[in-house]
Amino acid sequence: MLRNPATSVRRDRAPPREKTWRATRGQLVAVTDAMLSLNFVIVTSGNLPEAYFLARSLAVRRQCFAIVNVTPSAVRHVRVLRRLSRTRGALYVVDLLLARLTDLLLLPIVQRVTPPPSRSFPEIDARVIEHILAQYPHIDCTDPHAPEVLEFVRAFNPDYILLAGCPILKPCFYGLARRATLNRHLGMLPDFRGSDCPRWAFALDRPERAGYSIHIVSERVDAGDVVLRRSVSVQNEPSLPRYLQRLQREASEGFVEVVDHLLHDAPLPRETQNGVGRYYPPAGLVTRLRAHRNYARIRRSAPLMLTPKRA
Repeated sequence: MLRNPATSVRRDRAPPREKTWRATRGQLVAVTDAMLSLNFVIVTSGNLPEAYFLARSLAVRRQCFAIVNVTPSAVRHVRVLRRLSRTRGALYVVDLLLARLTDLLLLPIVQRVTPPPSRSFPEIDARVIEHILAQYPHIDCTDPHAPEVLEFVRAFNPDYILLAGCPILKPCFYGLARRATLNRHLGMLPDFRGSDCPRWAFALDRPERAGYSIHIVSERVDAGDVVLRRSVSVQNEPSLPRYLQRLQREASEGFVEVVDHLLHDAPLPRETQNGVGRYYPPAGLVTRLRAHRNYARIRRSAPLMLTPKRA
């Protein structure tokens, strides 16, 4: 469903402007005459808060952007399960479904008992999302490759497409970016590609490889050039879910750092990935329990960790 189509017309380049300061949740963001004026398309799934954290950052920087929201599809979910059954086996699928069932049962309880400031994006609530959607063009879809969605993106003529938790996209979509499409991946590339990489890192007892990467999207999933990669060490979070919340936040802040480089026309470092590394599937219940157990052991043995390393 298309909203605000009239605002999807490409904005002219803004004239030079004096330096101003805007407050955003305790931070002052400098908007200077050296900052470019670009077009962005943000792609997400199910209106994830990390997408609106990114959108809010662009709005503060007075950038032009649109949002493509891919709504959950039962048909797509069944297709994924069938593919995983063929490639991983029926026992893996049962294990995965048990993990999803556990999430459905426990997530509402966790949300009720967890205070909002401890979540990844406490400043992004329903009111903020509603405000952004009222101000900027957006489209909801079940298939991002449908002709009307591709036309929406093509008409917006984006300099960059930014992925914030969306399904795998085909070249016909991400190739519409004039400069590049960038993805925030919660894993240290190239060692951890695929899904649930932080959980796999702890389950495999490799906590030093838990972190995130910002990379350029290519035809091969999670294999494009890396522009930013950082490990996120264990600190004082009492549980793995609380650690994952901080990881989500730091990864999104890193994404905004990359966007700031683009807005100031600074060249991005690009590291080509070699052939090493492994693709990981969504973590099943056994993997998740092992990750929780290893995280608890790490917390007991090293309650005070070093600050996060930077790759």
